[in-house]
Amino acid sequence: MNKIKTVIRSNRTIILSYIIALLIFIAISIVRPGFASPSHIRILIIDVSILGIIALGQTFVIITGGIDISIPWIVASSATFLTILSSGENNNLAIIIPLILLGTTFVGFINGVGVSYLRIPPIIMTLGMNSILLGGLLGIMGGRPGERTPTLVQFVTNGNVRGIPVILILWVIIIILATIVLKNTTFGRQLYVIGNNEKVALFSGINIRLAKLIVYCLSGFAGGLGGILLAGRIGQSYLGMGDQFLFLSAIAVIVGGTSVLGGSGQYIGTVAGAFILTIVKGLLPAFRIPASAQQVIYGVILFTVVVLARSRELSKI
Repeated sequence: MNKIKTVIRSNRTIILSYIIALLIFIAISIVRPGFASPSHIRILIIDVSILGIIALGQTFVIITGGIDISIPWIVASSATFLTILSSGENNNLAIIIPLILLGTTFVGFINGVGVSYLRIPPIIMTLGMNSILLGGLLGIMGGRPGERTPTLVQFVTNGNVRGIPVILILWVIIIILATIVLKNTTFGRQLYVIGNNEKVALFSGINIRLAKLIVYCLSGFAGGLGGILLAGRIGQSYLGMGDQFLFLSAIAVIVGGTSVLGGSGQYIGTVAGAFILTIVKGLLPAFRIPASAQQVIYGVILFTVVVLARSRELSKI
């Protein structure tokens, strides 16, 4: 009994996030009966899986006390290059997809070098990278419409195996691996130490620069994988398709219980945060709230959460 109480106490924020997600889902289902239909639940699963995968790297980055603002155009770049290089065909995907993921991981590597070795503030470094990717992609595309996504990628995102969405199977594997890394490996424990106090981490012999480099590489990889899956979800690529994740990827992490100041949190909490945001995101259009206003709402939520977290931190001093 004591063990159960300890587990509940140490994970109360995550548990609360799941309870909130369930309550929101039930409330919306009562107001809009079609919201809980099997077909709509399937759509929700696909959308929440994509957001959850993109927020994977952001979780690791925020735990170390950083943030990755380059995710929107990492997502757009990977989706665009997938459709351009494949020309909508399944041929050579075994080469194209690893190359794209290698490229987005390299973008994360550059972010990591800037943050870890050049000591550029994370928000400045990643925002600058986002701008570079935006300009580069605009130059490459030249205003042309996006290409069609290969059918195999569309199947991975939208298809089912024995009634279970393929993307859900992929995401569950990622959830298990991420949880193991954070809770059961030396590297995972080091990330929490870095997020709590870099000086303590340094005196503990932790290679802070290398650890941060790795988490930004992971963020680039996760953003690239999410972009490929998003292209499969939509069926094509287009400029700006990753803009929605500017706030969503960070808010999903923070709503899931990860401290915006670093040092605490779990990916399983991010999963709950992704569910909450996906449900809310599906509800906003019903009130005819335009996409631009939705971004404002997400920005206000993120700003409020950051201020509250900072206020709690200052109160402890």
